Amino acid sequence: MSNTKTAVKKETAKIEKAQQVNSAEVKKSASQIDEILNPTADARIKKLETFNRLAEKKAKIDTKLNELVNYNASNDGTNSKMDFSANNGYHFGISNPETIKKLLAFVKDELVQLKETTEKEIVSFSI
Repeated sequence: MSNTKTAVKKETAKIEKAQQVNSAEVKKSASQIDEILNPTADARIKKLETFNRLAEKKAKIDTKLNELVNYNASNDGTNSKMDFSANNGYHFGISNPETIKKLLAFVKDELVQLKETTEKEIVSFSI
């Protein structure tokens, strides 16, 4: 009998604890929904700043992609040279047309991927 009473008390305690946890989760979810549906002025301003940063990022990517397209259109591939430099003053140059072509193709693929990702972020963003 005492084992049954102890088991019942333990189950009752578990149920009460689960109800308290669920209640806390519901309150947290309700506050998050309220923040989304009824944002404060500060929250809206922060989201606008984030959106502006996304827009700046997209503009920079678009500019670099356009510069690359224009470079490829004007480049004949015979006298190309790419120079790389580090902040410590070290310089590295490439003049092989095939290597440059491969590097530029890789850069273009990366820029296109970044552009698509940024566009998705902008479209899905809500202020």
